[in-house]
Amino acid sequence: MRLTLALILLFATQLAAQSLLPPQNNLHSTLDTNKLLVSAGLNLEGNKITKDKIILRELEFALGDTNTAGQWKRILTKSQQNLMNRSLFNFVTFTDSVYDDRIDIHIKMIERWYIWPIPIIQYADRNVNVWWQTKDFSRLNLGVDLKVDNFRGRMEQLNIILQGGYDQTYAFKWSIPYLTAKQIMGMSTFAGVRLNHEIAYETKDNKLQHYRAEGEYARQQVFTELALTFRPSFNYQHAFFTAYYHFDFADTIVQLNPDFSQGQTTYNFFELKYLYKMDLRDYKPYPLNGYYFDAYLQKWGFGLFEDGVDMWSMKVAFDHYFQIHNRWYFAYNVTAKFTNNGYQPYFLSPALGYEEMTIRGYELYVVNGQKLGVIKSNLKFELVPKSEYDIKWIKTDKFGKIFYAFYANLFFDAGYAHDKLYAEDNPLNNQFLWGTGIGIDFVTYYDMVVRLEGSINKQGDLGFYVAFVAPI
Repeated sequence: MRLTLALILLFATQLAAQSLLPPQNNLHSTLDTNKLLVSAGLNLEGNKITKDKIILRELEFALGDTNTAGQWKRILTKSQQNLMNRSLFNFVTFTDSVYDDRIDIHIKMIERWYIWPIPIIQYADRNVNVWWQTKDFSRLNLGVDLKVDNFRGRMEQLNIILQGGYDQTYAFKWSIPYLTAKQIMGMSTFAGVRLNHEIAYETKDNKLQHYRAEGEYARQQVFTELALTFRPSFNYQHAFFTAYYHFDFADTIVQLNPDFSQGQTTYNFFELKYLYKMDLRDYKPYPLNGYYFDAYLQKWGFGLFEDGVDMWSMKVAFDHYFQIHNRWYFAYNVTAKFTNNGYQPYFLSPALGYEEMTIRGYELYVVNGQKLGVIKSNLKFELVPKSEYDIKWIKTDKFGKIFYAFYANLFFDAGYAHDKLYAEDNPLNNQFLWGTGIGIDFVTYYDMVVRLEGSINKQGDLGFYVAFVAPI
């Protein structure tokens, strides 16, 4: 669905006769950058649903603050980025009026559409490229995700998921970013049931081997999670998670691979996790400038059940984005993940090929390991700068006013998975891997990114792949 919508938008943008550069805050260029200005007025426009306090929380200034004109320009730019990165608005424009030694600031916002009864039409595979190998439409999941963003105008997120088809999921999630008047503490809760007719029971030749249960479920999972968040400043966040998991596996899976779950068909365990984030990116869905860092420490199993789960995991990731010259940009990412060297049930074992631990060119492979490392790099050229376009026949700004941009990129990724458990049948384990290629990225509103990439990897495999998130 996201690809279809993105392609429609891509077609619509071709109707634009001229690209319009995005608005910027307009502190007068003739002002002396050292001139002191005090903020005397603040006006908000366009936040029909979003509460004022949510917007004020993201501003790096308050009424009565005194700064030089040069400092005000940087402060307003950063405040605009903070608001855009909350995924509440499609557009945020700052304008100012300067009179003598005072500055009045006007913020105009175009809110997004927040209630989405999203049809679920997704593949029951790790990514669209794996599904495309078979194009098996019986492996599609169908359902609805009732998603309410900015619930109650307080930036809360509410999800009710009812998914049938190949895999079934029934879940509820509610995220409340601010519980206190100072808007520092928050919480979220997530609970549900997942029922899978088919799951991967082992990795062989670095491809997942699947078992499909006939007339029963291969895996039944019940889970519940509670998280507490602490955001003391604009760009830093701490989160503490506790979760409980219950698994039931089909007997055949344990017979096919006794290491899948230590020969057990039922598993119960608790999880504790601490996550730290530092986010200094200019635009979170597709950054061009800034830094990002996160780290987590995770523990599964505390000896409360007889299932023998006793694992810990640690991950660190760092991203850097910067402009080289004019329309040329560069970005790189370094990610490392470590787990304990003791016994790990296969269904909990980490691997390259999932989420952020990917190497482009190896989208069709899985590389298990207890110690994982990935380095990604991207050289970008801005084919079409971020531009605005009004679709005349759509009367609401929530959908009719769009922005878009195109980037050509050259990439090189590399990684390594150190494995003591599954290397015998998987030749890509315990070797340095790399992939390189070229691609085109399309970026538009509602955080949508479409990537089309051609690549070649160390083994000489050529491929063409599609993805829906920024590469770094």
